[in-house]
Amino acid sequence: MRKIILSIVFAAVSVFAVSAPKTHDGFFLSGSIGFGYGNFLNEFQANGVKMESKGSQIETGFKIGGAIIQNFILHATLDVSTIFSDIKFSNKEGSSETLPINDNNGFKALAFGIGVTYYIPGETNIFFSASAGISDYTEFCFFGKIITSYDPEFSFNLSVGKEWWVNNEFGIGVALSYNHSSAKSKFFNYEGKVSFNSISAVATFTFN
Repeated sequence: MRKIILSIVFAAVSVFAVSAPKTHDGFFLSGSIGFGYGNFLNEFQANGVKMESKGSQIETGFKIGGAIIQNFILHATLDVSTIFSDIKFSNKEGSSETLPINDNNGFKALAFGIGVTYYIPGETNIFFSASAGISDYTEFCFFGKIITSYDPEFSFNLSVGKEWWVNNEFGIGVALSYNHSSAKSKFFNYEGKVSFNSISAVATFTFN
């Protein structure tokens, strides 16, 4: 996966000089930041224990690539989601305990892969974007000690938005972004299954 991403970046740089004013061709560089809702769930089926964190989050993203044809862009994608809600533990008997978020514990999901972005031809500057790859999670910490490890699996991102040209090459806009990722986890001697879902409203900044 990393070799593929590096190949996309190299190809993007090589087409840097091909771009025409206010068109989606040539080199592509885009960033995003915004707020939304996220839900992280870690289930251990052997003993019925669940770890869950859900609530407000910050999402940031980064894409770099180049247009294959006008309006159709291939890019490497990096997306980071950070949840601020407390972590809730529960078991099959129904008892639960909440661990407040502080400097020593929390949750972040980092997803990286490859994707495509398509701009509808014309002056609307509406776009659709999809990326797929793998995800990595911050390890859950308890009183400063790492107690959970993760084995990343599949992740994807879908977004739709609209941009406005600021000058011949730079545009700003807004988008709705959805993320999903999964992983296997290990909590002491228990093996679990992780899922993460989020939806955010983001601002976009694009050089193309």
